[in-house]
Amino acid sequence: MTDPTSLNPIFQLQADIVANREIGPGLYWLDLYAPEITKNACPGHFVHLVVSDTSNDDRRSPCLRHTPLLRRPFSIAERDLDTGVFGLIYRVVGGGTEILATRRTGESLDVLGPLGCLFEPVSAGRSVVMVAGGVGVAPFFFLAHEAIRTGQAAPEDVTVLFGAATAGLLSGQEKFREMGVSISLATDDGSTGHHGFVTALLEDILARDPDRCDYIYSCGPTPMMKGTQTIARKWGRPGQVSLEGIMPCGIGVCMACVVPCRVPGSRDKPTWYERVCYDGPVFDMSEVILV
Repeated sequence: MTDPTSLNPIFQLQADIVANREIGPGLYWLDLYAPEITKNACPGHFVHLVVSDTSNDDRRSPCLRHTPLLRRPFSIAERDLDTGVFGLIYRVVGGGTEILATRRTGESLDVLGPLGCLFEPVSAGRSVVMVAGGVGVAPFFFLAHEAIRTGQAAPEDVTVLFGAATAGLLSGQEKFREMGVSISLATDDGSTGHHGFVTALLEDILARDPDRCDYIYSCGPTPMMKGTQTIARKWGRPGQVSLEGIMPCGIGVCMACVVPCRVPGSRDKPTWYERVCYDGPVFDMSEVILV
């Protein structure tokens, strides 16, 4: 893991909402104008947003000005260095994201970031597979785009496996196609792509063409990442996972987001704990214990 203290500076600022549009059932893409964060963001970083409604709109309940109290973390999915805008994906799953979905272009959000540790860069000549579930696809837009933009990797070195409950929640897949990377889809209900878990696609690649998978990245629901971890161990593949979690502070102080870790292959050695917000959210797949 990268030492967070060696990373780029962290900013707290008011970011203007450039767009907040629905791209699937309850699924949103949020663009924020914040040149300082955009310039310093790297693949793996996230931002911490105050999602409560601080606008002076009389049509909205005054209680929303302070509810919810805690910030919400979101992986950075995209950035545009020319415009100073970065993008996020979120799904409405609770009160915080429900309020966020009502925020409009022209309003602003209190943003803290960029935060967290980074993905190991995609390197030339090493074939990588990115296993994404639902909104866990967000950091892989950024990772794949930066690798190709900077020449670190060719599009043919990158394979994306993208799964969700149903076809409508696979929004954004066209971005990967525009990059020229290989992408395969899976849905729980069989509405498109493979009918079943996205991890089955990973197992299939390793069985048919193991040279296509030298390194694995994974982000999404914990059971999916745990399945990816099991397959990676079976085939002896290194990799990283990007974890989600409740992060009250986002800077490693409150200790509310810790996860257990251990030395790979050593069940008899002591377990230690790492903070998702500060020591992660990106972890070595062989060390973190997913429960």
